[in-house]
Amino acid sequence: MKDIKCLSIASVPSGTECSSIIDSALNSKFIALHDFSNSRTFLISESDQIKKALSNLGISTHEEEPSALQPASKRFVALIVYLFETQTKQYYRDQRSNESCLEGIYQALNGTESSLFIAFSPSDLKHATGIKAGIEKDISDMDVRVTRSIAIKGISQNSSSQADVYYGSDRKRALLSMLNMVNDIIMSNGCSYKISVIIEDAAGAEKTVQYIKSKLLVLDELSITADGIEELYKAVDRINGIPFSNERCAKLLFFSDKVKKPPKINTAFSSSKGDIIVGNYVHNGIRATETPLFINKETLNLGAIVSGLPGSGKTASAKSIIGQLTDNKDTKIIIISPNDEWNNFGYSNGLEVIKIYDSNTQINFFRCNDKINVERFYEDLSMLVASASNAGPYRNSIEKVLLSAFNKSYKNGKDPDPNVVYSNIELAVIEQHAKVTNVSVKYTKHGENIKAALQNLRLIISRPEFAYNNGIDFSFIIDKGAVFDLSKVSNNMKPFFYALILNQVYGFAESFDIYGDDKLRMLICLEEAQVVFNNDISSAANQDLENRIQNFRKKGVGLFLLTHNATDISPRIRRLLQFKMYFRQSSDVAKYAANDLIFTGDSEDDAIDKLKVLGQRNCAVNYISIEGGRKIPESSIFVEIPDVEEPDIMPEEVHVPRSNKLSETTFTMRNKDGVISGANVQLMYLGEKISEGTTDMEGRISFNDMLIGKEYRLVLLGEKKKDSKRFHVWGGKAEELVI
Repeated sequence: MKDIKCLSIASVPSGTECSSIIDSALNSKFIALHDFSNSRTFLISESDQIKKALSNLGISTHEEEPSALQPASKRFVALIVYLFETQTKQYYRDQRSNESCLEGIYQALNGTESSLFIAFSPSDLKHATGIKAGIEKDISDMDVRVTRSIAIKGISQNSSSQADVYYGSDRKRALLSMLNMVNDIIMSNGCSYKISVIIEDAAGAEKTVQYIKSKLLVLDELSITADGIEELYKAVDRINGIPFSNERCAKLLFFSDKVKKPPKINTAFSSSKGDIIVGNYVHNGIRATETPLFINKETLNLGAIVSGLPGSGKTASAKSIIGQLTDNKDTKIIIISPNDEWNNFGYSNGLEVIKIYDSNTQINFFRCNDKINVERFYEDLSMLVASASNAGPYRNSIEKVLLSAFNKSYKNGKDPDPNVVYSNIELAVIEQHAKVTNVSVKYTKHGENIKAALQNLRLIISRPEFAYNNGIDFSFIIDKGAVFDLSKVSNNMKPFFYALILNQVYGFAESFDIYGDDKLRMLICLEEAQVVFNNDISSAANQDLENRIQNFRKKGVGLFLLTHNATDISPRIRRLLQFKMYFRQSSDVAKYAANDLIFTGDSEDDAIDKLKVLGQRNCAVNYISIEGGRKIPESSIFVEIPDVEEPDIMPEEVHVPRSNKLSETTFTMRNKDGVISGANVQLMYLGEKISEGTTDMEGRISFNDMLIGKEYRLVLLGEKKKDSKRFHVWGGKAEELVI
């Protein structure tokens, strides 16, 4: 005998018919072990076919050592049982249901120390024929025929009749039922199992036997001695029971109520062609296969969304797909991430990794490349920054302010000084939403809110790496490909950086010609895309994105959005994105995600339930195939993404030195009487107070980290506001200021 395998049943897909398991076993011998104390079910067999059959049906198992399942007792009670057929229509339906005749046994015997074994021993045509002959002989020996005479009142003649009198009629009923079943078995070439129910002779055995006798007809009762699982497995061959048809056997196969019941969705998939492997097909969402799903890289220019709860595998799937594009120099890859989990991917694939707030890379986000139309550039920038400002009802007003400011800023060139840009923004706010008096500027409610909403933009420009023109040419970043790491940026600031970076990328995407339908020239991947594109249908950024997705196809540009929930992105945008990978979704979102998918023949509820419980690295996929040059939408299928380990590359730690654009600058305050000591002084930059202090005994005051060459305003405070004196000063230039 080959070594036996003990397979612990971990999960059985919902709707799985036990008759399918019996049929798939191909008459292999096995024992179902029911451990009531731990609510676990095992299938024990020496045949590899059992494990294969379970796998093909999507039943998840874990193999355990037989020694771990050794019964406490060596003595067992074996019951030879029979299960009656019932001719009612209700039973006819039940025969095809998933319900076992012993359904509920785990609840009834919960905590019982005794174990239950149901042995399925293959029978053959010879055995079935022998059993049939024995049954027919028993029936014929029971028949007795008698004649009775009956005198009917009012009639002159007697009436007689013949009748069969069955002695032991209950037994004959059982024999006739068995004969019908055996005849069916013989007609199907003898494919059947001998069934025996074996109870470990331990505490609780009587309760188990009583339960079995209440559900099944017990034909005989035997005692068996076996030292362990292996001996018991051999001993069942000596038990000569009634052969059961496969359909009848299925009523005796069941699993613990603690076994998981993952939903099953009917899917169809033959093969696919392409240059990118998405993952391996999961049949009906439950059985993993080794059949890969391929897509053509150019189908990504139709837009993609990957959504799933944290830990479900969405980022790993994006890395797997995008990683297959990095060797193609014709595809430019730009990744914007709110965290650092893409950095190692960038290092290992030769992309530039730019750590915002932790890099010496100088970027002027207002610089427009010579290849880009400057009007389109700053119009897009106005729209994206306004959307990032989270200003609600004031968003349109902000966009108008920005358009006015940018129109002035870009008249003299495509690389304006960020300070000049912000100064023009302030002037535009005053022009549109303020009143200037002799002593101050009074802002309207709109003006105050616009100023507050754009504070983050001022903070960005205040940093040395973003404060100057002549920054790095973004075309260099685009050509090499880059990962933008925003992990050091606060959550309030991230939308602005998404907007500023994305505007630069948009500009280069717009510069492509319109003959890119069969190409993938650029892929833009946005991790946590809801930072810039929320589900607000009225958002200008969303409305703009709808148009871009349609135009991107012609230009060969792919947009790859990653979100935690499908509903983080507007449904109008989701409908346009034609490649979808939906991992596990939250309960309140699953129904909306299911509407985005195409499962033929299954109810919507099944799809919703499935999306709630998808395992890690498993997802539903909507994709486009290409046949004969034509793009064809396919039905949704389930896929398991590859478990690809990213090489752990640790770049040399680069210490970011103090920027050479910063300087400690000292100013001396003097009047006609000499130096002014003990005076209160404020330092203003871009209209905001950034520091303050008091002059020393020699009338001096120093300010750290002033941007070299940038204009500041120094305010010497008087007793009254009108008495204050203001000076224009420059970072890095020490001055003596005379009142």
